[in-house]
Amino acid sequence: MEQELSPGVKILNGFLKIMVACLVFILVAIPVALLLDLIGIF
Repeated sequence: MEQELSPGVKILNGFLKIMVACLVFILVAIPVALLLDLIGIF
């Protein structure tokens, strides 16, 4: 598994990591926003 990765593959991997991070952030933010809405802060 020590093969050289091409620049395109590295860019794709970075893009996928960013996408996953965004999805996780959205999934966490929705219930937090709902809780704040129920409490009455937002």
